[in-house]
Amino acid sequence: MGKGQNEGGFSQEQLDMYKECFRLMDINKDGTIDKNDLRGAFDNVGVLMNEGELDGLLGEIGGACSYDNMVKMFQEKMSGEGNDPDDLIIQAFKAYDIEGKIDVKMFQHALKTWGDKMTKAEIDEIFDEFDIDEDYMVKSKEVLGLFVAQKEEEKKVEEAPVVEEAPPAEDEDEGDAKKKKKKKKKAAK
Repeated sequence: MGKGQNEGGFSQEQLDMYKECFRLMDINKDGTIDKNDLRGAFDNVGVLMNEGELDGLLGEIGGACSYDNMVKMFQEKMSGEGNDPDDLIIQAFKAYDIEGKIDVKMFQHALKTWGDKMTKAEIDEIFDEFDIDEDYMVKSKEVLGLFVAQKEEEKKVEEAPVVEEAPPAEDEDEGDAKKKKKKKKKAAK
């Protein structure tokens, strides 16, 4: 459990946010979000949902959509149940991988065009997290790190190896060895 998180894995701040969202979505204020509440909530943000979509969303709760059941559903989703396996996510990103980097412009175009389309503001918010080079490329590992857990072994491999100086050859006399050390010190400055 992370710092400031409760048993379900959410911080108090997150739970407060969920409670506020639930309150806003419970339009008839009966403590349960029904199809009419959900339709009204989506209408309020300019999204028209058909009956099947509303039924599908409510079906994910597994019972009445109370605040507690909604949080429970979020906990199940966040724990990985129903999420794409890491291997599938990695394979999807490999489609955009060019020698360990992803072309930012091409990837942003895909996010705006296919699947659950994202807005420019959403995309800008995500890409502000990355170090984008002068060729508009970002490291694939950096992007993948947002979506899949990195193993400790992988992180250790990324650390730079420690290079030790070799001792001077035995056939050198002491004077030559001291001169070389002075030269190395000057070159390092």
